[in-house]
Amino acid sequence: MKKRIALMLLAGAMVVSCLSGCGVKSTSDTDQNGEKQKLYVVNWKDYGSDDADFIAAFEEANNCEIVNTYMSSEEELLTKLRTAKDGEIDVCLPNCSILPAAIEEGLLKEVDSSKLENFEKMFDRFKEQPECIKDGKLYAVPFVWGSTAIAYNTNLIKEAPTSINALFDPQYAGKITFRDDYNDAVMTAALVTGQDANNPKDMDAIKAKLLEQKKLNKTYWKTGDEFSKLFASEQISIGMMWSGQAAFMKQEGQPIAYVVPEDGAIGWVDNWGIAKGSQNEELAYKFIDWMISRDFQYNWAVNGGPAPVNQEAADSLDPEYAAGAGMDETSLNRLTFMQYRTDEVKQTWNELWTEVKSSK
Repeated sequence: MKKRIALMLLAGAMVVSCLSGCGVKSTSDTDQNGEKQKLYVVNWKDYGSDDADFIAAFEEANNCEIVNTYMSSEEELLTKLRTAKDGEIDVCLPNCSILPAAIEEGLLKEVDSSKLENFEKMFDRFKEQPECIKDGKLYAVPFVWGSTAIAYNTNLIKEAPTSINALFDPQYAGKITFRDDYNDAVMTAALVTGQDANNPKDMDAIKAKLLEQKKLNKTYWKTGDEFSKLFASEQISIGMMWSGQAAFMKQEGQPIAYVVPEDGAIGWVDNWGIAKGSQNEELAYKFIDWMISRDFQYNWAVNGGPAPVNQEAADSLDPEYAAGAGMDETSLNRLTFMQYRTDEVKQTWNELWTEVKSSK
């Protein structure tokens, strides 16, 4: 499988090389000091941009070097954008929960979609993603979408959960894991208490439900790697997890299944933006265009990545695989997509979550 990815990416590199040889201007080459240009990327760890095959192919095609810096939360990315000096960040991956703030504060450059050959190949829904647009101008490009729902060990749990309430079910006491994230925690508890997950009104009910869940919870996890280790050692049998991480673990041969329950779960869209201080704008466009290409998105999806925004890539997926990875239309229609929150709301939610975690 890895070999196939490498071949597909190499083919893309050959196309770029051919275009360059036909007179189309190639990005980068070298800077004034004779060194390869560096493209500074801020992203999640193990989230596409640091894949060894991708890096090798992209760097060869563009005679450059990709430098990845990792973030542990969306809020951390927002802080990085606010404090970065010119040239320290070229491209970054904000999701819709912080994107409007980044645009409003002028932290991202306007994007010219005509410079992206693969933009028109995206689903119309994503070309018109409202959080990416301000005053009719585009400031970010959707990359992938997915969900945060339920993953479980098929050796330990034989019947697939059908409700998000499974994460609050006493029968799994001591074998459940919740993500340590106030957005996911509050939104999930809102779904369980029958509220609008983006605009809950009864925060006391949400706090009570999360305190109830804490008594059943094995531990809270922050990174996909933490979840994987808990799962592999069978310290947990069920938990909140991202669709892409679950698909990746299944590809590795782990006994994991993923479900977007009938009563709903959280949806999200990750987007590429060009930082206001980028000094490699042309290279940044080439990077984004590669990331939303059919070949990259298809190969990443079938090897455990999130759902593609590229329609050609999505249409190429095996329907059974798409359903098992939460990438199908049924799963999509069950999701409440995460929205932007004001600083006041974020503070309220974060304080509530902190109180839950620190409670005895």
